[in-house]
Amino acid sequence: MNLFAIDLKAGAPIYEQVLYAARKAILSGELKPGDPFPSVREIASHLRINPNTVQKALTALKTEGLVETVPGIGNRVCESPEPRAAERAALLNGDLEVLVLRARQLRLDLTDLEAALREQWSRLGG
Repeated sequence: MNLFAIDLKAGAPIYEQVLYAARKAILSGELKPGDPFPSVREIASHLRINPNTVQKALTALKTEGLVETVPGIGNRVCESPEPRAAERAALLNGDLEVLVLRARQLRLDLTDLEAALREQWSRLGG
């Protein structure tokens, strides 16, 4: 069973960290469509966190269509339907706003931001 990696950081809610790590594992291809997704108990035990925290993250993943529960089998990674162009843009705009604000806070210019984005894109298999 693949368990995604997580580095618990102070100051960031554990639920958000688990959700981010799971999304990253799925969207980067570490966990592929059809792969079993770890159970709440497995994740909670592995990370030594409250199962309710894991359940909250799993519920969000199900709502996003990234994970599904198959009766008698358990959780698995879903095939992601291809979103339409307008949906993709809408989904990304909020994250981009946060990214741009953070870059400005760090006093990065557009060239620095583009370079960082290209580096991450390549690192994650883009």
